[in-house]
Amino acid sequence: PAFALVLTVAALYAFLNAPVATDPATVRIAPGMTARDIASSLSKGKVVRSALFFRMVSRVKGYDGRFRSGRYTIPAGSSTSEVARHLAETIPAPLDVRITVTEGMNLREIAGLLAHKAGIDSSAFAAFATRRAVAESLGVDNATLEGYLYPDTYFFPEKAKAYDVIKRMNARFREVFADSLKRRAEKLGFTVNQAVTLASLIETEAVHDSERQVISSIFHRRLKAGLPLQANPTVQYALGEKRRVFNGDLDVDSPYNTYRNRGLPPGPIACPGMKSIIAALYPAETQYLYFVANGDGSHTFSKSLAEHSSAVARYKKTRLQRSK
Repeated sequence: PAFALVLTVAALYAFLNAPVATDPATVRIAPGMTARDIASSLSKGKVVRSALFFRMVSRVKGYDGRFRSGRYTIPAGSSTSEVARHLAETIPAPLDVRITVTEGMNLREIAGLLAHKAGIDSSAFAAFATRRAVAESLGVDNATLEGYLYPDTYFFPEKAKAYDVIKRMNARFREVFADSLKRRAEKLGFTVNQAVTLASLIETEAVHDSERQVISSIFHRRLKAGLPLQANPTVQYALGEKRRVFNGDLDVDSPYNTYRNRGLPPGPIACPGMKSIIAALYPAETQYLYFVANGDGSHTFSKSLAEHSSAVARYKKTRLQRSK
């Protein structure tokens, strides 16, 4: 019986200590994480087989209290005891910085965010992101990477190389803009660049998700009718600043000004999220041709110029009352 027990314990030890990950694994230990937290994170990340066994090995081998915050790369095929030793004896790399790029941000805003949050060179980022050769090397048919750096939450090392950041964000875009969406764009007669451009207009106009496909339908209908899109965010993009658009701004000489130029602008004006991409490719069925903001994030939609003029007058009256 004693021998059988020894065999059982040895077999259980071998099983629990056996490697789990067949590829190198990245482990992040945040400041303040306890041994229990670390063990739980390793188990959930499938780096070790058992959180309890990891804690036991760490305690027996004296590794407890030696784990430092930072980022570790665990070699492929590491046993639980080897994982514990690696975490205790290796000097970790600095933790990655969590950065959330929100829908509707443009390249200039993204560059500022990366510089502020992770010390990434904004000048280098802007130089790479606005270079046609770089865009073409990543398979983007546009003069810049505007619209092709997907808005998401990323983890980047501090002072990461700007080009590496761009490649990572563009790879996420390509992952999201799948072949099925490309086929849908083709069915509508759009190139990928036209679809992303339209999505960026929707992103910068819509506040409420329920309005995205309605706004999309208006843009689609105006494109088919040969009417200028007259989207204020394109004027803001041409001006280089997000502010209230005045009548005098509508004459700004830029290919992005959709008051002076018919059709879509030459490229995206911001990074659209998936909801706006879907809206661009699957517009609602409406008879609307116009819309105006209500000042609270919602819009009033109109079928005729007369209806639209009345809606604009109401909006101006409301804005005037609010300013008093």
